Amino acid sequence: MRLEPDLVVFNGRIITMDPENPEATAIAVKNYKFLLVGSDTDILDLVQSARRVIDLGGKTVVPGFVDAHAHVTSTGIRRGYVDLSDAKSLQELKATLRQAAQERPPGEWIRGHRWDESRWPERRYPTARDLDEVSTEHPIAIERVDLHLASMNTLAMEKLKVPLDHEGTLKDSKGQPIGVFRDIPDLFARLRPDLDTIKAGVVAGSKLVNQYGITTCVDNIRAEYLRAILECEREKRLTARFIVNPPGNQMKHLVALGLTSGLGGPMFRLAGVKSFMDGSIGARTAALSEPYADDPGNIGRLLINEKAMTRFLRKAVRGGIQTVTHAIGDRAIEILLRAFESLNERELALARRQRHRIEHAEMMSREQIRRAAALGLILSMQPNFIGEWQTEGGMYEQRLGPERAKMMNMFRVALDNGARVCFGSDGMPFGPLYGIWCATTHSNPNVQITVEEALRCYTLEGAYASFVENIVGSITVGKRADFVVLSEDITRVPPERIREVQVESTFVGGIEEFSRARNR
Repeated sequence: MRLEPDLVVFNGRIITMDPENPEATAIAVKNYKFLLVGSDTDILDLVQSARRVIDLGGKTVVPGFVDAHAHVTSTGIRRGYVDLSDAKSLQELKATLRQAAQERPPGEWIRGHRWDESRWPERRYPTARDLDEVSTEHPIAIERVDLHLASMNTLAMEKLKVPLDHEGTLKDSKGQPIGVFRDIPDLFARLRPDLDTIKAGVVAGSKLVNQYGITTCVDNIRAEYLRAILECEREKRLTARFIVNPPGNQMKHLVALGLTSGLGGPMFRLAGVKSFMDGSIGARTAALSEPYADDPGNIGRLLINEKAMTRFLRKAVRGGIQTVTHAIGDRAIEILLRAFESLNERELALARRQRHRIEHAEMMSREQIRRAAALGLILSMQPNFIGEWQTEGGMYEQRLGPERAKMMNMFRVALDNGARVCFGSDGMPFGPLYGIWCATTHSNPNVQITVEEALRCYTLEGAYASFVENIVGSITVGKRADFVVLSEDITRVPPERIREVQVESTFVGGIEEFSRARNR
């Protein structure tokens, strides 16, 4: 029978990440899957009958990247917010917001995001007084880059009726709220978007990640996002595969319905439930064993105690649900490890098969890494963080001091101790190539890994962490045809140049969802 491939790609270097067939020069795609992975000669007979043929001209192909920790839907929803990431000072932030206020009628909300005060000369959070100087006629709410801290003006606080007696509400020396809020769940509950807005965010977010070569994203979602993603899947509007982690308070509903981690289809799948042990380094809410260097007396905050976490884990293990637990500070990680270690032998055996994850896992000691590896826990880490903040004089050094900052994000130590590590971005910023550059060029030997190791963390390991290693993660016959064409070979250029390499095109199931040539 004559084969008629949907797509043939040849004349390039194809890094398959398949240990049984590590390199090729040509691939053929049929019915959204890899039909053939081999040499140009192997593909010759298929070229004439293929619906589309691409001559790579010597360019490099890698498997579609898996972003193992993302906020794709919320990023899409925030596309209408004021982007404050370029503000180099508090004054620049206020100037950007003033411009936004001039363009909006009085009373209309101004939402901003992505500001990072650790890069400013002032090195302090914006307060209500600062934002009142921008406008007293517009409610203003702006979220820090890590989403663990928000600032508001007086009008916004009045409209939202925010809990001024909450532990996360910062106050001045007289006990008055200053308009800065740390890790307060549902702070913006009254401003939640409607279904159509969420769906538009799903579509916009998936198109955005395609630009970075991301074909599968692990989306940590609000419960109300689930319907929107499912509707977009049914309407065939998804351009990336969505693996979703709903919030931990939804676990009882999943268990009651008999839903377990790994259920779903090619474009949508349920993974685990997301919960939080602590906050972030930037907001000074990550739970540390020793105080913050720039905030003596503050050791951060545990958002759940050990006893409650152990109960939660037991319910998840018995219900067949993967847990996806945010833990950044060494104190938070210690409590989480102790909760896992308190499980009985039968529960631990089940847990090892369920692929439980520690999200971020930034401030782990060598001893904690070894314990996590022995428990079979997956470390879901973000190499882009080290490029943004683990630099000389950077935010980690400001918050923790130089010695503790050196012990953050020890990818090399984790891999050498047998831990399974997958890489994501947390959307800060998106970009696996940037993350690979960060992980392979960092000066700290506890951090630096090879290009091949980083690529594996962004492909096969990300797929394994989300129960889709038999579907994506490598260029293998029978798997979904997700791949990325790069302008240069990241395994052969000097590592310092990896961040300059361009994503030329992104294919999901053999369909080109992004083309740099078309988007110029």
